[in-house]
Amino acid sequence: MLGHQIKVEFNRILNGKQIVKWLLLIFVFPTIQFLLIKDNYVYYRHLDFFLRLNSNFVPLLFPILMTLVYTTEYVGEQKNNFIQYTRLRIPLSTYLLSKLITNAILSFIIAFFIVFIPFVFAMYVEPVLGIVKLSPTEGNPIPYTTFEQFLSLGTFPYGIIYSLWVGLNGAMYATMALLFLMILEKPFIAMSIPFIYYLMTNYIIQVLGLDRFSPASTIFPFSMDQQPLWTVFVPFSILFLILVILGFYLKETMYKRYV
Repeated sequence: MLGHQIKVEFNRILNGKQIVKWLLLIFVFPTIQFLLIKDNYVYYRHLDFFLRLNSNFVPLLFPILMTLVYTTEYVGEQKNNFIQYTRLRIPLSTYLLSKLITNAILSFIIAFFIVFIPFVFAMYVEPVLGIVKLSPTEGNPIPYTTFEQFLSLGTFPYGIIYSLWVGLNGAMYATMALLFLMILEKPFIAMSIPFIYYLMTNYIIQVLGLDRFSPASTIFPFSMDQQPLWTVFVPFSILFLILVILGFYLKETMYKRYV
């Protein structure tokens, strides 16, 4: 039954309007960033250009972008009391779980492509076009960043692995937003919490001088020197624990909330 309901969710959400929205989420900010940086920075490697493409907008707005993928569609169902009617034909737990799974899958895919498409452009398309000029290092140190450890496997595997990591984190923040929406039933507050958590955690970590453990630096580690890979799992594990707690809380209270 769960598999069937997930299929129903995908059939419902995969429409022209949603696809246009997802394409905008994937392309708008990298395109703007490209126009801003193509002539204003010194690049020693095409990888440096890729790293710069993923700075500024996407790292700052990441939780908001993930919330826009699917969570906003759930708001209308809450307002129209649609969920109460679905209980007559499908168990509430199955229905909510199908929403969470669909949300996580779609957010993972969009977050993956937000990074992977700029990677393909920077590493394989732009060198053919020759828009960005590389400068000789002339003895200047190259700023190696976290996840470049995977370059030993090859450039393309690095791009895949790093994009998968961003996709996984995107699914986590999107799940947080939807869980809070299911629990609180207050759209603006629920969808703001992941972004507030993201900003506040980054700020507190920086104040404590532990920048390498901040959520932004472990998802988009382009503003600091290369760190051991284990460091990225510290904020990830905390976020995962929060989601587990929220999931259990929703399980215990959902029949009280959706009556």
